[in-house]
Amino acid sequence: MINVATLNGLQDDELRTVIEQSNGILKQRDEDRKSKALEQARATLAAVGLSLKDLNGKGHKPKGAVYKGGQTYQHPTNKTLTWNAKGQKPHWLRELEASGGKAVEVA
Repeated sequence: MINVATLNGLQDDELRTVIEQSNGILKQRDEDRKSKALEQARATLAAVGLSLKDLNGKGHKPKGAVYKGGQTYQHPTNKTLTWNAKGQKPHWLRELEASGGKAVEVA
């Protein structure tokens, strides 16, 4: 353990060198911990037949319809119900999607 008296006896450039070396050691330790954790995660996932790519979630299609902001959407049968795709979906649209329907884009 380095004591304060030892550090106080160092010149400024020596202190900067100690700080740089300490930061390098800390960075290496962090990388070692991450590497070990990654190895453990891979081993745990492999034990149940999964990989890290399985956890990524990419490649999955969106669950519901995708609506573009700036467009206006209308209920397919009740033309008075519209939504401009800003903010949360209105109740009528949620019900329509739950029943398997989709709003119609209005020009």
